[in-house]
Amino acid sequence: FVLPWQTASAVWAASGLFIIWLSLYLKQRVSFVFGLLLQVIGGAAFLFAGPDLLGPLASEGLKPLAHSGFWTPLVLGLAAMVGAWRLQLGNHASAFDVLSLQRLSEVLLVWGAGWWALAWISEVLRFAPLNLQATLLLAVAALSVALWAVLALRLNWSSLGLLCTLLMPAAGLVLLAAWHSRYHPAANFGWLVWAAVFVVHFISLRRLAPMLPVRALSTAHVLGCWLLIGVLALELRYGLLLLSEQYNAWRWLGWAILPSLYLVLMAAPRNGPWPVSAYPREYRFYAAAPLALLMLGWFWLANIVSDGTAEPLPYVPLVNPLELGLLFALFGVYVWSRSAVTQLAIRKDYIEHATQLIAGVSLFAFFTALVMRTAHHWGGVPFELDALLESMLVQAGLSIVWTLMALSLMIGGHLRHRREVWLIGAALIGVVVAKLFFVELSNRGGLARIVSFIGVGVLLLVVGYFAPLPPKRAEAARQGGADAERPAPETEGVSS
Repeated sequence: FVLPWQTASAVWAASGLFIIWLSLYLKQRVSFVFGLLLQVIGGAAFLFAGPDLLGPLASEGLKPLAHSGFWTPLVLGLAAMVGAWRLQLGNHASAFDVLSLQRLSEVLLVWGAGWWALAWISEVLRFAPLNLQATLLLAVAALSVALWAVLALRLNWSSLGLLCTLLMPAAGLVLLAAWHSRYHPAANFGWLVWAAVFVVHFISLRRLAPMLPVRALSTAHVLGCWLLIGVLALELRYGLLLLSEQYNAWRWLGWAILPSLYLVLMAAPRNGPWPVSAYPREYRFYAAAPLALLMLGWFWLANIVSDGTAEPLPYVPLVNPLELGLLFALFGVYVWSRSAVTQLAIRKDYIEHATQLIAGVSLFAFFTALVMRTAHHWGGVPFELDALLESMLVQAGLSIVWTLMALSLMIGGHLRHRREVWLIGAALIGVVVAKLFFVELSNRGGLARIVSFIGVGVLLLVVGYFAPLPPKRAEAARQGGADAERPAPETEGVSS
């Protein structure tokens, strides 16, 4: 009688577990090594006997959860994990000290978890419909981690608790495998399994925190935050996608609303609920910093690429859904950057100057693109770079808008005694004047050129009257000191 290879693999794995257990009790090193080899041989035999694992899994003639293709890797995984638990108990004779039983326990635990995952993944891919595979895989991952967390607490097994932190990477891989252009996370009971995944993740982290390494715990919180925002953003994107089939502003907004809102919330000084209150650095800085960079990149990409179409709503400058989303994203990045100064080990003034510079350049690009989108929707100019740059309507609008921006900078610099801000506005005025001579003046006739020259001229007069060049800070300080030292004039007699 010859056993099938798959069944023999399970028998060898169980035999190896028994030999490991007996050798630890009898303090026999050779038997212990032989038991470990039986575990490895059993796994290799199953892989060699099952070449279908490398290709599409066949389900003809098989019943779910009732065939050796499922039970063999499951038994391999259970045997390895039980062996890992037995090894980590310690209190063995000195004959095993050189073998580093704790390290062997961790290796055997990973080996067993791999077989456990292979058994369930292959079973889902073999029998489940395509639209339910992601749902079932997430359910298996959540239930497995919940079981492991309970065992880790009951057995005081820190290595198994550390294995529970892999739930977020596993769920992220399922998300990437299931994603497509119209992916809907809540479809096919996805709302239920995603809720279960995040509930298990946060509860297990809270209960297992005393036994987990600090770095692993911090990483798990950050990854969980990212995945939660990503799933919610995908769901919001799908909801906004239903508003229009065209690739317009609604699709762009779906990616940015929730990450920007998260940045604004993390910039608030108040302490949030757990886990933000317990791990402020992880949620306020480690998780938020990549999101801030991502939102800044989204701001520039959406501002350049999208024409602002938001059917069925008409296009209205500054209150268009796309432009409101752009301003909200930039606001989130700006307020978070200012609040993150306390988390960084560099000088505060450097961060503030860099934040103001990035915000100023981004706003300049925003208003420039706003003029082009307005000309496209209201003036019928094609939303193509060459056509936009050749349009005198666009050029006149840019001249007036840039002059208004320069006027705001110069008046603000004058009122706040910020000489550098005033100089930036003056430089922008110089750019506008140069553009008037080299671009608008080259155009023969046209109302747009006349409006451009008159509008810029009037604004320059306003600048000269309301915003003269402020003095340097040192001069202003000396003038303020001299005014303070000057004695107050004596009052004349006051009649009653």
